Amino acid sequence: MKKQDKSFGKKMFDFDGNFYTYTGKIFDLLLVSVYWLIGCLPVITIGASFSALYAAVTKSVRHDRDSVSAQFWHAYKQNLLSSIPLTLIYGGVIFLMFLNIGILHAKTNGLFGLFFIVLYALVIVFFIAAACYVFPALSRFAMPSGWFVKLSFYMTVKHLPITLMLLVMFAASYLALLAQPALFLVIPGVVSCVSSYMIEPLLDRHMPEENHTSGENCE
Repeated sequence: MKKQDKSFGKKMFDFDGNFYTYTGKIFDLLLVSVYWLIGCLPVITIGASFSALYAAVTKSVRHDRDSVSAQFWHAYKQNLLSSIPLTLIYGGVIFLMFLNIGILHAKTNGLFGLFFIVLYALVIVFFIAAACYVFPALSRFAMPSGWFVKLSFYMTVKHLPITLMLLVMFAASYLALLAQPALFLVIPGVVSCVSSYMIEPLLDRHMPEENHTSGENCE
């Protein structure tokens, strides 16, 4: 029994053992969260940063393909230009809906104003849900912006149970960040890792035909 315990401990703390493997992955999740924050700073590059975060977590942290730094910055540079239209579309719609809600709240009363406030709030939720799919898809596929929008809308409705799970997870993360902003160093990588287990099988099922023959976007 003692020999087995010693053998287990040796394997546990070997350079390629479980201890170093998992602590390395935890460090990678922290590191990629910092990269994500840096990538988001210009604001217009938020979409590229989300796409790179997803690519780095999926390929490096989960599947041990290259370092997390190499994967993140490679995906960031590769998807930068194609992400800007998508960031403007999704971010612009969400901003306008919040603006309209603010105006209605200040200028209207009664059921008329309440109806449109609820309507705009639902639009916001829908676009946030669609964004949960569009930037992971950008990290995987090479398509025109319009096709990414269509795919994200379709997946949002088609896979509604997973969409709701993603929304709950992101809402909980948002509340946690409001309560403790220091969690920005942890939550982005962890949430992206957890969400990838739900999103990756769906992306495989919706892979465009040209990607079957020409390869993925971020290879």
